[in-house]
Amino acid sequence: MGRLNRGAVLVVFALSIAGFSAAQTAAPATPVRRPFLRHRLRECLSILDLTDQERSDVQAALDAARPTLDAAVAAVQAARQTLETALGATPPDACAIGADALALEAARQTLRTGREAVLNQVLAILRPDQQARFLGCVDAPWLDPATPAAAAGDEPGEP
Repeated sequence: MGRLNRGAVLVVFALSIAGFSAAQTAAPATPVRRPFLRHRLRECLSILDLTDQERSDVQAALDAARPTLDAAVAAVQAARQTLETALGATPPDACAIGADALALEAARQTLRTGREAVLNQVLAILRPDQQARFLGCVDAPWLDPATPAAAAGDEPGEP
């Protein structure tokens, strides 16, 4: 009887280890998304005392850049999907994975360049005191929604 119990305990232990390792390797159900630049820009612009003219100039700059940035975001998403497909291929093709990784990095760099251009256009519209406040807000660390501080209700952008 003692031998049967020991065997049952070993089986239960092995199954629990297997279940634990499978739970560890499973992908999270909902990936954590960070705020897009446009949300950060809106938040940072809202703290400035913009005149009606400055507000309309900033809006015009953002509207003019939107199609370019939307296309760049779509290119990054497409490159990311292509890379994921190449990584999931059986057998994996190292050359395709490398080429797709380089294409993704190029798409990301294009998006970064476009975002920097928009920031520079907005900065050109703002007064020096507004520029300092704006840059302080844009450069401030934003909380990841998965952090305990964010779950506690702290606002994004607060350290």
